[in-house]
Amino acid sequence: MKVVHLCNLPLPAGHPDYGKIQTHPGRWVLNLALAQKAHTKIEPILVVQIPGAKVDYQEEVEGIVVHYLAAPDRLRSTTLFYFDARRISAYVRKLKPDLAHAHGTEDAYALASQATGLPCVLTVQGCYFIINRELPPGLFSRGRVVQGTEWLALRRAKHVVAKSSYVKNELKTKFPHLCLHEIPNTFDPRLLEIPIDRPRRMGDLAFVGTMVERKGVHILRQALEIIRSECPSLFSEIRLHIFGDHPDARADSYEGREKQALGDLLGNRLILHQTIPGTQLAENLSTIPVLVAPSLEEMFGNQVIEALLVGTCPIVTEETAMAENVKAAGFGCCVAKKDPKQLAHGVLSKISKPLCLSEATKARATILSRSGPEVVAQAHLKVYQEIESNR
Repeated sequence: MKVVHLCNLPLPAGHPDYGKIQTHPGRWVLNLALAQKAHTKIEPILVVQIPGAKVDYQEEVEGIVVHYLAAPDRLRSTTLFYFDARRISAYVRKLKPDLAHAHGTEDAYALASQATGLPCVLTVQGCYFIINRELPPGLFSRGRVVQGTEWLALRRAKHVVAKSSYVKNELKTKFPHLCLHEIPNTFDPRLLEIPIDRPRRMGDLAFVGTMVERKGVHILRQALEIIRSECPSLFSEIRLHIFGDHPDARADSYEGREKQALGDLLGNRLILHQTIPGTQLAENLSTIPVLVAPSLEEMFGNQVIEALLVGTCPIVTEETAMAENVKAAGFGCCVAKKDPKQLAHGVLSKISKPLCLSEATKARATILSRSGPEVVAQAHLKVYQEIESNR
């Protein structure tokens, strides 16, 4: 079975626009494709649109064929992604797949998969009807437009993969006609080669992700201010590592303001790593005792899975999909959303606590049983076979 995944993926070094265009850093669809290739007879191919690129480009990435499509970088959402969907769907049809699998509703991929006329499935990884409920956008904003195109795609869809019970329940309520399949993201199996019993740099905290309001960076900063006030001696030992910041963020942007405030608060104890490869990130996490993820909204949380796999204790917010994995693993803690005081107390309770190796080992085993490559690959194969049998 040939399956084309319409998705995001970072540019490889050989791409003509490498280093010139900022792309999504996530590789979870590549991880899925690798799992499918290793554990099923599926032939996965990735199609990735690159707005702003000048030429199409093709390369094998870790043994998976990836097609990078050039596209204009203007008037995309204002035209409801019509031209994107037409361009991508025409390209996908030429590849003659048995099925199109679109990942995400935040861009053109969902609409493009439906425009192919092929059997298709949609993975939902960031529902704008949920995000906009938490962080209302402007009336004429991209977020508002995307919520409209998402509604259109989900109204047309039949088979949808939800990455958590939280998202599945939201979709079930909003779109009761959908045939929903709950399948988590899998991970890079190389992470299992990283020892979980490494010495930890006590006092170090990690934040992984883009520095946007939805990720709760301001809540983390407020929690650190509370720790400074309540426990100044412990605060003086805290070092915050941020993985995923943009070095060229404007000073007047949310990220620029928060980086300035965190820098004023921590001085040289704020360490900015920018975006680094996934295995390098996991290596770093394996020496840091605590990951803090105070998101206002999160529909899976790959960083939490990676932390659990390398023995780093995650502190996450309730009412998000992250809490499901932390509770299932029995490792880490959950705090109330938008509550810097609870977050501060969570950090204080974990940052100086030595690693319990038996708990960390059990957590890794739980994640492997829930999100391991073979488990996730077989779950997707079952969905594809169901779609094919109902054609």
